[in-house]
Amino acid sequence: MNIFFRMAVAAVPGGLGAGLLAHLWQAQRRYQADCVPETIGSCLNLGLFVLPFGPLAVTVAVWLTLWVSGVRWAGLSALLGAVIAAGGVLLEQGMHTRWTPPAVWLAMVLGAVGFAAGVLVVTARLSPLVRVGLALVLLAPLAVFPALRKETRRDSDEKAFASLEIPLLVPQVPGYAIGWAAAFPEDDRLGMTLVREKHLISVFVIDLPDDFAPPRHCGPLVAELVGRPPDPPLETGCRQLGRDHWARVERDDEVHLVRREGALVLVDPLDAPAEDVAKAATTLTVLTPQRLAQLANS
Repeated sequence: MNIFFRMAVAAVPGGLGAGLLAHLWQAQRRYQADCVPETIGSCLNLGLFVLPFGPLAVTVAVWLTLWVSGVRWAGLSALLGAVIAAGGVLLEQGMHTRWTPPAVWLAMVLGAVGFAAGVLVVTARLSPLVRVGLALVLLAPLAVFPALRKETRRDSDEKAFASLEIPLLVPQVPGYAIGWAAAFPEDDRLGMTLVREKHLISVFVIDLPDDFAPPRHCGPLVAELVGRPPDPPLETGCRQLGRDHWARVERDDEVHLVRREGALVLVDPLDAPAEDVAKAATTLTVLTPQRLAQLANS
């Protein structure tokens, strides 16, 4: 049987299956985006549970097609083809900051090429050295994906941080590292979390409110910044700890507030020791967008 015929036998069901999976993924994402939950689990549907098993179903379909066509090593060819196709999808996903359904036509191309390549590597008359080398080259995207995804996120974060007009004030607390950081350009706001083992410190940097007048009016509460305003409303007053440095009690925790370079920094202890929170409030340093993006994605 001609090698090109064997590759075509695998490419057709592989491409069609991959395209169908991409279509189902897009439909599921639209459904989840439009669904308004009325009860817990009301936005869950059958597609959400079936979709993860789609790649296995496509692989089985390719294997059956190859087996019926009399292709030797049908199972191994289908399995290797699935891994190669998955590597191509991961390479495409590495160019996005989060999981994003690929275009249907692109998924069909990646599926067809991946399964055809699997047949080529397994069934073509190649020397063992060439066969292994070709397989490694085709599987390389699996190894490249983590670094590519990290670089994409770093570049996206750098652009987002650069779009803010407020200074990028970051605490320098020994033993703590940035676990998460995000820019909110629509509100000109920066949020981040400092992590050390089981201790967390939440930090928000916002534009200094026009009505900021301590000790009576000390800006928004942390709960308001995260979209959970307290009911009933709490007093926003504070007490002074030092020059441009205040504190107030929220949720039985002492939140530090620092005025610096036209911005207001709120340091929320979450579950960190009080001395670490005080250190965070007094070690604020302005970072460049590039440096902050590196720290947030290290």
